[in-house]
Parts: sequence; C-alpha cells; structure tokens
Amino acid sequence: MEDKKLTPIKAIRQKCLDCCADSSLEVKLCEMTNCSLHRFRLGRNPNRTRVMSDAEKEAFRDRMARLREIRDAE
Repeated sequence: MEDKKLTPIKAIRQKCLDCCADSSLEVKLCEMTNCSLHRFRLGRNPNRTRVMSDAEKEAFRDRMARLREIRDAE
C-alpha cells in the first residue's frame, strides 16, 4: 500500500470528521466556534489568500502534468 503524506490541514480535516461521526455535512455545520480547529475544518487554510494569475495557473498546470508523467513512468 502506498503511504500518503498527511499534511497538517488534512490531519485537521480528519480530526473534524472523527469528531462529527464521519459526516462532512456535520463538519460544515459545526457550531463549536470555540474549537481552535474550527477555521480549518473544511480542509482549507483560511490564512492563505494568494490569488494566482491566469499565467501562473497555466504554468502550475503544466508543471503538475509533467510531474504526473514522471510519476506514471516509474
């Protein structure tokens, strides 16, 4: 089985799902605003607000496509 890297944001998402009986809807509707993980519960970092230009998005897509090709060739 392939090991997948569990990022901090993904770990928070998993914790929130565990807390809400594996219900994505319950995580979304969570009212526990005093929880330190509440802002991160949807699997996104709310502090990250960078917006990429269309050219940056295209360059990123190209890099990801090349990386997928390399990974699939192995």
